[in-house]
Amino acid sequence: MSEEKPTFKVTDRRLFNPDGTPRDIPREEEPPAPAPAPEPETQQPTPAAAAETPPATPAEAAAPREPADEASPEAPGDEGFLMLVEFLASFAADALGMVNHPGGGGVNLPLAKQCIDMLGVLHRKTRGNLVGEEQQFLDMILSQLRMQYVSLTSAPRPPQGGGPRGFSGSDITGGR
Repeated sequence: MSEEKPTFKVTDRRLFNPDGTPRDIPREEEPPAPAPAPEPETQQPTPAAAAETPPATPAEAAAPREPADEASPEAPGDEGFLMLVEFLASFAADALGMVNHPGGGGVNLPLAKQCIDMLGVLHRKTRGNLVGEEQQFLDMILSQLRMQYVSLTSAPRPPQGGGPRGFSGSDITGGR
């Protein structure tokens, strides 16, 4: 019996040659997608929105999409910035003793200052590039953390129990 050896076709899909130069890769012919029905101008996605979310299949390309409203909180990517602010703010709040947890935590002013300063840098660098909700949230969090930090650093510290205790007049006279 003669056995046929299976044949395999190996296709090199690397974008660069071993020496680092770009390869000339012939594009495979894709079947033309059916032309989508013309839509009103208000329903056309913006070019930036189309670049962010390319359709996976021709059926998705033909399906109408709603325009991405940059000010809507449901737009993709918005929650990422708010989560970043919450992440940094949670460390600052924990370092300021604002978070109740079983370990007792305590106050760590240098860590709190560092987290608040990072939020301040983020506030400065994103000025003018945030939507209203993001700007308000960052302003509110930053002002609350700064007020708490100032209240902790300017508050008089209670005397430590290990040092000598001061005497009052009633202590010396025995309360007479």
